[in-house]
Amino acid sequence: MKKGLFERITFIIIGILWLYFSFFHCFDDDEFQHCHNAFLIWNGLTPYKDFFEHHIPLYHIFFSPLFISGSHYWTIFLFRIISLLCSFWTFSLIYRYLKKNYDSSVAVISLILLAFVPMYLIKMTEARPESIAVMFFTIATMSIISENKNSFISGLFSGLMCCFSQKYFFPWIGLFGANIIITGRKNIKPFIAGSFIAFVPLVLYLFLKGIIPEFMNSTIIINFKWKYRFSPAGYLYEMFITAGFLVACGISGIIGEFFIEKNKKMALSLLCLLTGCFLGIFIVPVPYRQIFLPVFIVTTIASGWTIHKISGIIQQKKLEILSGIILIFCAISSAITSISKEFQQTNFSDINKMKKIDSISPDTTFFDGRCLLYYRMHTGYYGFMHHELLQMLDPEKYAHHIIESLKKNNFPVVIYDYRVKEMPSQIQDFIQKHYCLASEPDIYLPGVNIDRSQLTGGKTDFDIFVSGWYRIYFRGENLLIDGTQVRDNTQIFLQTGNHIAETDGFVEQITMILEGRK
Repeated sequence: MKKGLFERITFIIIGILWLYFSFFHCFDDDEFQHCHNAFLIWNGLTPYKDFFEHHIPLYHIFFSPLFISGSHYWTIFLFRIISLLCSFWTFSLIYRYLKKNYDSSVAVISLILLAFVPMYLIKMTEARPESIAVMFFTIATMSIISENKNSFISGLFSGLMCCFSQKYFFPWIGLFGANIIITGRKNIKPFIAGSFIAFVPLVLYLFLKGIIPEFMNSTIIINFKWKYRFSPAGYLYEMFITAGFLVACGISGIIGEFFIEKNKKMALSLLCLLTGCFLGIFIVPVPYRQIFLPVFIVTTIASGWTIHKISGIIQQKKLEILSGIILIFCAISSAITSISKEFQQTNFSDINKMKKIDSISPDTTFFDGRCLLYYRMHTGYYGFMHHELLQMLDPEKYAHHIIESLKKNNFPVVIYDYRVKEMPSQIQDFIQKHYCLASEPDIYLPGVNIDRSQLTGGKTDFDIFVSGWYRIYFRGENLLIDGTQVRDNTQIFLQTGNHIAETDGFVEQITMILEGRK
């Protein structure tokens, strides 16, 4: 097999794999939150004031025009395409650097190792700002270590990286240190100037909206108050199990270059970058997979030296291509096993649920914990909720706010997801009292459940809180609502207020579910 053909086949396989994950892999809850914030900004709402936001909003501001065509469940895939394009550009930058400094074989092998890292593949194809931040990190790194060094450009893209994800402040420290090592102290000012300029559009937006204090509180101060923490040990284990060969090659490359006199500065700069990345992993309170992404960029770049040495040995033997394929396959075998399991995790169930809710309860706000209906207005100040954030709130105040918001929004559709089930008991009780299960497994609409124990004497009253058409379900004999006989699985119109249910026989259960609002 010719080398050029092998490269083309490799790129096609990587492209197909990454395209599949972009369009079919399951959604992370963070994706809904990021897309929803962009939707809210597009519709004229102000972050921190009109809705809760604890990220730097530049990603949401910049990509809010993706909702120009309206509110659609598929808009999230436009965000994923942006992530995919950024990922491919990152691949391109690394490939060109390694090809120029070593050869195309080294570049291809390094990219294969990177492309098949499960946590890198999954997070870089999701609708999240980290994919763009990682691209900026790569550009900033190349501006330091390549022949055409430019401290200002490196500082500019380092700042943009932080504008898209404040989690990457520690990689910024690594870039700052690497810049000093490579270009000297004389270039500190251009680097700092570039970083400050990167924040100008963001600061201008915050100033014009009058939300600088709220921004400081929600993106910086809140991180020092974060109560929930966990060790990065689990994800570190995952990293070394699925990407151990890449990490080992990267570290070996740094060590190898250090003992080459002309490359010593390069080795120290890469070590500084890697140190900054690991600082983030160990200092950030909740080191999820996305905080690991810059590590893979640095180790891929640094792995060039090691892979070049290995490929030099292989080239001295016969069956060069076959030996290389076997080496690569063994290196990524654990990653392939992990990726194959991810093929079972699709986004079909979430998409079907979006379509279902749009059909049975269109044009209303919604309430849930995941922000599944990211393309519609949510209920209350918080567009999403998770246990980490809930620990920082007063449970009673939060419950009161949500209950009042549900009433104010005329009892919108509720998605009773796992996050709602973690919310205060007052919210659970309110939903159980005022809502009924409309569709499995967790779609709830306003309604009434009347148990047979309430029909003692054949009569009971009940309250309707939303005027509209209700579907009546019951098991038993004759049922009258406000004196009018109704049949099972029929629709009647009920006004807001008190109503009477009567029966002259045995009725086990009565359920009334809102199907159409007035």
